[in-house]
Amino acid sequence: MQKTVRNAVLRLPDKMKVTVLLYYMEERNVEEIAEILHIPKGTVKSRLHQARGILRKELEYMLYE
Repeated sequence: MQKTVRNAVLRLPDKMKVTVLLYYMEERNVEEIAEILHIPKGTVKSRLHQARGILRKELEYMLYE
């Protein structure tokens, strides 16, 4: 299962992938990620939301295949 999730994250577009990795793997909060990437907090939230949607769809497909 971990390998499946890891592979799904690695297939995300780079901007989303970096944001997801910082949030979940590095345990950074939205403000910290915004500072690190020099982007607004709203952009961080948007990227996380979009990435979660992509991952949800991909992982549901893979689990029920």
